[in-house]
Amino acid sequence: MIKTIKELLIEWWAGNTTTKMPIPTIYTYEVEVDERRIQIESMSRSRMYVHYKARKKYPNAKYIRVVSRKRQY
Repeated sequence: MIKTIKELLIEWWAGNTTTKMPIPTIYTYEVEVDERRIQIESMSRSRMYVHYKARKKYPNAKYIRVVSRKRQY
């Protein structure tokens, strides 16, 4: 049976219109800044983005290295 646009709209309006959003994953990285270890949280899995965040947080640092990633929810 072919439904009319009016029937489809009524079905859509009567249904549950809330969308389920995925839970964001927060990654915690261990970063070495001038021989000192810190932790930086990021929503991205990219190590380059974490390196960029560390460079923004510590602009005068001479040495920045992303050591490891730990996953959190």
